[in-house]
Amino acid sequence: MTITDKRIGWHWTDYWRTGRAEVLSVQTSEGPVALDTAEIWRGFFADFPAGSRLIDLATGSGQVARHAVAAGTGKSPPLEVVGVDYASLDSGVSADPGLTLMGEVSLEALPFPAAHFDGASSQFGIEYADARRALPELSRVLKPGGKCRMLLHHAGSVITGQTAAQIAAYDGVLGGGAAIRQARRAFGAHLKGAPPATLRQAEAAFADAVRKTAARLRPEPAFDQPRYLVGYLVDLCERIDRYDPANALKRLDEFEAGNAAWRQRQHCQVRAALDQGGLEALVHRAGRVGLTAIEQGEAHDSRGALIGWTVAFSRA
Repeated sequence: MTITDKRIGWHWTDYWRTGRAEVLSVQTSEGPVALDTAEIWRGFFADFPAGSRLIDLATGSGQVARHAVAAGTGKSPPLEVVGVDYASLDSGVSADPGLTLMGEVSLEALPFPAAHFDGASSQFGIEYADARRALPELSRVLKPGGKCRMLLHHAGSVITGQTAAQIAAYDGVLGGGAAIRQARRAFGAHLKGAPPATLRQAEAAFADAVRKTAARLRPEPAFDQPRYLVGYLVDLCERIDRYDPANALKRLDEFEAGNAAWRQRQHCQVRAALDQGGLEALVHRAGRVGLTAIEQGEAHDSRGALIGWTVAFSRA
């Protein structure tokens, strides 16, 4: 996928297709730890009777949807779970009995009839959507009395803080794009068979840009992503004669596309985070479309770090 491909969910498609199970990780003193939210969901899903239909919004890899399937183990008939996402997923019946994944689905236009589901879930998902359209759609597909639980990004959470720090680190190190531009010029010169003097000048400019970029790195965890990317550029620079120019330019295209997707995900995550006022506005808007808040609070991980808001609704 190129950086010009702006299909819905483009910045998440490759992420989930890599086989990532977790939605994100939290930085700790021991390093990054995959966020485990199973305890938030087990009790909620366990309360649904046998044969209930459930929908997981912005399902990603289906992590939360699989918690729902697990909660239905031993029930007859089992729970019927559908996970939908903006991203292009490997849609269809999954290896988990009772679970179907559907990609390229807009939360603002769910492809299901009214009053189709007994319950719904959303983990760091619905807040990315247009709430003015997504909440009425959620209300429409839930049966009267249906329950929904959401885990939402919190503006004051450790997740939002680390994401903002990662964006700042990336922009501070690679934001200007000088090293990538010089890489393109150097490999472009090789591809065209430029004179030796032109090649030496282009390679020197590339090496200088990489040195200046690397000098902006810091040892903090927030710099892990730019550190990895700078390492890639260093390798290109130091082994420029060993790379086929056309292949190197293609890899740079992929490099930039991956960077663009990563930055888009990070920026969207920060923008989606809700402060107290934002949460209250969402709850109020939900109430106007028949979703009554029955639970509201903050969620913490096993180390006590704030990770988000939890809200539960009942369909009138």
